[in-house]
Amino acid sequence: MYCFNKFNYGVFSQETVARFLAVRQHRDSNGRAFLNNLKHFLKVNYKELGIGEEERLDIIEVEIPKQTGRTKQRMIVPIPHDQIPLLENALPTEQLKLQLLVSYYCALRLGELLKIGIMNFNWQEWRKDKESMGECRVFGKGDKEGIALVPSFLMKRLSSFILNGNYSSADAKVFMGKSKKITLATSASSWQKKLKKAGVQSGLTQLNAEGAPIKSTVVYPHRLRHSYASYLINEKNMDIRHVQEVLRHTSIASTQIYTHIDKEKLKRRLSMELSKPEVEEDYSPPSSSSESSSLSESSSGSSSGSS
Repeated sequence: MYCFNKFNYGVFSQETVARFLAVRQHRDSNGRAFLNNLKHFLKVNYKELGIGEEERLDIIEVEIPKQTGRTKQRMIVPIPHDQIPLLENALPTEQLKLQLLVSYYCALRLGELLKIGIMNFNWQEWRKDKESMGECRVFGKGDKEGIALVPSFLMKRLSSFILNGNYSSADAKVFMGKSKKITLATSASSWQKKLKKAGVQSGLTQLNAEGAPIKSTVVYPHRLRHSYASYLINEKNMDIRHVQEVLRHTSIASTQIYTHIDKEKLKRRLSMELSKPEVEEDYSPPSSSSESSSLSESSSGSSSGSS
């Protein structure tokens, strides 16, 4: 009951789990057991609780970190920016490659990606200057609307893909497939499996001695969003409030979990700072003649004062 009363964020997501575990008292086995039980309860009883399909998918994706001994495991290990092409090369079709790139460069949640329609992009405005960034209307939890910014190279690839995609109407979803039997849940499951497989094939996902994926290295949709945010903050030094807008976070506290400090970079920076020579202030002691003069003046002043 103690943990339940402390988990007062209004939504169960990777960000709120991180904020909960940021409190030292919540990092023990009881805190983690509570999070696992809460996640299971929400997954099983989502209909009775009025949780939509998209939000349920987000809940399923939430990773509850394990803790061994006294060492806290990091929530999500970001994928280095220069390794995203390795993932792209491991995906077999242009649609899957675009799903990867749109997820990453637009910092999308899984549901936001799959609900993108052809007319969600600002095609008319973008075509006036094809070297500029585009915009895409996305719909998050509770159909909350936001604007995702799309790099120009990605707008060009999306434009070509859609023009050659033989879509039935302008209202079609870009990444959901054309069969009426395809649902948000089946599309989400399919994409998660293909992304996980690409992680293994690209070498980004490491395997243990038994050949099973090491959990912290598995590639999944939310890890792409997390990695892009970490890249903008830690590599591009973007202001956290600007990143908040990119991620479409209501609270800056949700964005702050992406401000990881790279230990090796910190060591190099600290070593560099400590190796700098100390700057000493120039100091020249007064000459003996100056001292004598000062003493004489002082002595003279004292005599005058006494008289």
